[in-house]
Amino acid sequence: MTKETYDLVAEQLLDATDEDVFDAYTDADAGRTVFAGGPDWHVDVACDLRVGGVWSIRSAPPDGAAYRETNRFTVVDRPRRLAFESALTMPDASTVRRDVDVAFRNEERGRTRMTIVQKGFPTAEARDAFGAGFPGIFERLERLAAGWSRGKARS
Repeated sequence: MTKETYDLVAEQLLDATDEDVFDAYTDADAGRTVFAGGPDWHVDVACDLRVGGVWSIRSAPPDGAAYRETNRFTVVDRPRRLAFESALTMPDASTVRRDVDVAFRNEERGRTRMTIVQKGFPTAEARDAFGAGFPGIFERLERLAAGWSRGKARS
């Protein structure tokens, strides 16, 4: 018998190009803003953007225990798609393993439809709690990506 899991789909139309959204999403410096749960959170990000590379994110509220996410890339197709296997360790030391697929679709007027599909949440409650953070993530990502071409040189 297969254990039932729950999927999360988060989607947003961002006012920035697909290249800028992709680059801001995977940039370690930008990640300190994108993945912060609040203005005073401490966030550390490292990203080895290649198939087999690891993208790690550690995020903690002021005076609180950290969330630690370790992602191993299975697909890197800039600027269209990312896929990775993810292990999210919660402050209580429990771990949620997910398969994540991220699509960046170029839309009219230089905008990008970003779709994130995460498969493998153990409960609907865990999925919903995690999903509650996406509006803020998308807002911060859009703000950074909109200024990306002007403010950061591409490597």
